Amino acid sequence: MNSDRVLVWGYDSPNVRAARMRQVIARLVVAFIVASVIAGVVITVALGLTGVLPIEVTALAGVIIGLLFTVIATVVGPRRLGSRLPWVEPEERDRKRIDTLLSGLGFQLGISVSSVAVVAYPMVNGAVLELGRKEPVVVITTGALRELETIELEALLARELGELRLGLVGLNATVAYWDKVFHRAGRRLSDWQRAEAVLLDRLGVSVTRYPPAMAAVLEKAKSSRSITATSLPAWLWLCPVGVADLDADLALREQLLLDEIWTIGAS
Repeated sequence: MNSDRVLVWGYDSPNVRAARMRQVIARLVVAFIVASVIAGVVITVALGLTGVLPIEVTALAGVIIGLLFTVIATVVGPRRLGSRLPWVEPEERDRKRIDTLLSGLGFQLGISVSSVAVVAYPMVNGAVLELGRKEPVVVITTGALRELETIELEALLARELGELRLGLVGLNATVAYWDKVFHRAGRRLSDWQRAEAVLLDRLGVSVTRYPPAMAAVLEKAKSSRSITATSLPAWLWLCPVGVADLDADLALREQLLLDEIWTIGAS
């Protein structure tokens, strides 16, 4: 594996994990600098410090406080990303359907079966979150449970579990948290966010072996899409929420799945 490309399920794909790590580092550096400057200014003003030595001491104190704040926020913040989502208990039939699909997908992906949580949202959508539990949680909407056929729901779950398989969940949570802090959540998607979305779509198909199912999920997500933002940054979702003018992007993702020559190898 080099820094730019990675072989996943027989495909030479952009190394999104490496790109995510760079984004994490960039956001942590910015958070540290901002927190240090704010802490230094507050201490200086509060104590009325003047002179070279007091200012040097204040700068050092600001750096220490900034570092502590950044570390604590990075540990605690991402786990609270889903705290404002409208969680609901799925109906018994939906729970059984989810559990049956998860048991097979976990075996195919070679990962421990993750838990699934449901949010009351009419749009067909899904995501993966770290919620302070022992394992990440796959999030699906009530719209997905209502609108998707079983084979389509399997494709959606496989796609989100693929994020676990690639080790992206923790990195995505950190980037998403600082995106919210810096008010970047509503901006246009970056190239790496688009690349990650396409890669995960392909992984969903690589597991289910049925491209039309994943394409149907995207089509139904596009048809039910809302530009009303949720408490999560737009790009964490299968279908970005709260960002306008994405129909062309979603249509392209769908077409890429249908046009792909699926000669899937093992990696």
